[in-house]
Amino acid sequence: MSFKIKRSFLIFGIFLIFAGLATTSTSCKVKEGCPINEEAHVKPDKKGNLPSGGGRSQLFPKKMRKKMKGR
Repeated sequence: MSFKIKRSFLIFGIFLIFAGLATTSTSCKVKEGCPINEEAHVKPDKKGNLPSGGGRSQLFPKKMRKKMKGR
């Protein structure tokens, strides 16, 4: 075998090892669960009901919204 073929097999083997490690490892902590599966911590009201209305996300800062409103 030539050097180029051996080198390509070596690179391919290293790639397979890293791909295998990447697919088998998880980012979840033991006995704590995955943070992506956790729901947002919303406090219930006095009666124990969760809020049903969605909050407004503020995409722009307050000053910029005022400028846009005035136009």
